[in-house]
Amino acid sequence: MTKAKSNVMTDFGAPIIVLVLICAVMSGLLALTNSITAPIIEEAERAANEAARLEVMPEADGFEQVEIAGLPDSITGVFQATNGTGYVFSLTTQGYGGKNTLKMTIGIDMDGKITDTKVLSHSETAGLGSKITTDAFKDQFPGKDRGLEGVDNISGATFSSNYYRAAIADAYTAFDAVNG
Repeated sequence: MTKAKSNVMTDFGAPIIVLVLICAVMSGLLALTNSITAPIIEEAERAANEAARLEVMPEADGFEQVEIAGLPDSITGVFQATNGTGYVFSLTTQGYGGKNTLKMTIGIDMDGKITDTKVLSHSETAGLGSKITTDAFKDQFPGKDRGLEGVDNISGATFSSNYYRAAIADAYTAFDAVNG
């Protein structure tokens, strides 16, 4: 048996060139897919945020975004009800899962009472910290003022409960800023 002569280009160069071409084609296809789906995802997120605003302040007939300086870093949006019933605050804050892992929407009426709260996304511990999304926990907040008198933490999930309360405190700081 005779051994075929080894050629560096065919042994090493050709596979590298093929892999580079495959990577280039796949990268192009991923970029194309992203350019097609990005506007769809953005619109779905906008609609979900609008639905969350209406959920936490159902008596509002629409919302106008309010721009104001000096708000807590966690506040990502302030929206005033066009019929003057109150404000809705969008927040992205620290949760038990880390920085920027708790996204919420909080409604506060013109009397300074919470109309409702909604967790949009979180990274809390499944089955324990995730109880912040249950009706049993969140139904404690409507009608409360900034003191949150009578609101109980979730047993065994005090960190998650405290992050939730901290988000509400930030919403009240923003409320004070926009409400004078």
